[in-house]
Amino acid sequence: MNDNGRNFPAKDVLLLLPPLKEHLYGEGWRFSESPTVPLGLMYLATPLIKAGYHVNFIDLTVDRLEKDQYFNLLKNPDFILISCYTQSLKNTVKIIHDIRNVNHRAYIICGGHYCTDTGKHVEGSDMTVFGEADLYIVKILDLVGSKRSLSNIPGLSYKKNGRLVRNPGFQLVEDLDLVDPPSFDLVRNKQYGYLYGIRVDAMMPIITSRGCPFHCSFCTFQGVSYRERKVKPVIEEIKMRVQEGARLIIFYDDNFLLRRTRVIELLDRIIEQKYDLKLVIAGRVDLADLEIYRKLKEAGVIIVLFGIESANQDVLNFYKKRTTVGKIKTAVINANKAGILTYGNLIIGSPIEGLKHFEINRKILKKLPLDFLNVHILDYIYPSPLWHDAHKRGLIKENEYKITANEKLCGFSREELIKMQEKLIRTFYNNPKRILRLMYKLSRNLGLGYIITLIKLFYTRSIYRSAERFHDSAIAK
Repeated sequence: MNDNGRNFPAKDVLLLLPPLKEHLYGEGWRFSESPTVPLGLMYLATPLIKAGYHVNFIDLTVDRLEKDQYFNLLKNPDFILISCYTQSLKNTVKIIHDIRNVNHRAYIICGGHYCTDTGKHVEGSDMTVFGEADLYIVKILDLVGSKRSLSNIPGLSYKKNGRLVRNPGFQLVEDLDLVDPPSFDLVRNKQYGYLYGIRVDAMMPIITSRGCPFHCSFCTFQGVSYRERKVKPVIEEIKMRVQEGARLIIFYDDNFLLRRTRVIELLDRIIEQKYDLKLVIAGRVDLADLEIYRKLKEAGVIIVLFGIESANQDVLNFYKKRTTVGKIKTAVINANKAGILTYGNLIIGSPIEGLKHFEINRKILKKLPLDFLNVHILDYIYPSPLWHDAHKRGLIKENEYKITANEKLCGFSREELIKMQEKLIRTFYNNPKRILRLMYKLSRNLGLGYIITLIKLFYTRSIYRSAERFHDSAIAK
């Protein structure tokens, strides 16, 4: 046996993130804005490396590979672990086909949001994992490598004697502090660090909680319990990232602001450390007041990302957002008073919307002191409640896992929605007061150099495309 108690040699593992856009090579490759590394795969890398596996990583959203480079990387691994999303499912199936063509011995394992949300086995894979595999992944690979039974591992579907077997259950990490911090050694030379069209160096991600207690009707993440890490290990990880050179940290919690007492404790500890560090968080509009925003600012937070979704109360109710337009306005105003940049995500195309909703969105957002805006056309993604409702009404077919709003699903065609989307963006940014405020806040939060970059973005009319890329990356990361 080796040092890890195995009676078989260490194996080569490839971690792979498929692209959200069409999978192309070399000059045809399409850039997707990627602020930071995909944490899910990096959380798997740590225990595998500690257990003695040889681990490599491909991120096809940032790795501009020629065709021969791509296939050469697929030839040798014994295990290939693929992170699956509904938006990249077609690419995932194509990549599995590519692997089979050049590497007949590779054992392909799929996991990630698509698998967990749908409970479906990914076509062509040897195994699909449902849930969070952090504490199971080494044991799974050990059992496969030594050809032992997988029957005691929950939340798996896999091939056995030519048929598909489904182990009951779901893999869930109840105590997040049992999980080792993600390993970033595999991504040192990759092109991460783009945030809304602006290149930010030394940016690293941290997550302090998993799950979400809310149940928005467009969201696929339904029923996953909310869990928190203790403050002390979070502070220890921040210290680790600072020692590795981080100057900006993005907190990838679904809602960083969820529990006030914990937020204050964590912010106080960050303030005590006196790091020269900038922070980005995401949060609901109804969970913080001006006192919290001022403390966020003192701790180094420069951007808060809000899921605004709509400036119409009936649409918010339809999405089951459990908040109000008044709270949206208050949150943006308070964050602005604290000197924090704000990024809002808006969704158009719900089946209850008409032109009056569009006009209300346009008028309210024009006056709101929001700094950045992304307008997204509603996607019906399996297995969100919206998808199920549309499917029951015969508007979406069983195999249509992701459908963007159109004349069949709402009162507007795809082309009309795109025009509305573009008009909302133009109206929002065609505001001298907003631009001056944004430049001032950027200079205070990030330095004068970013003002030049921002001017270039507006001059080339690329800020809208940057918003789209940022939205795509948020899905993937």
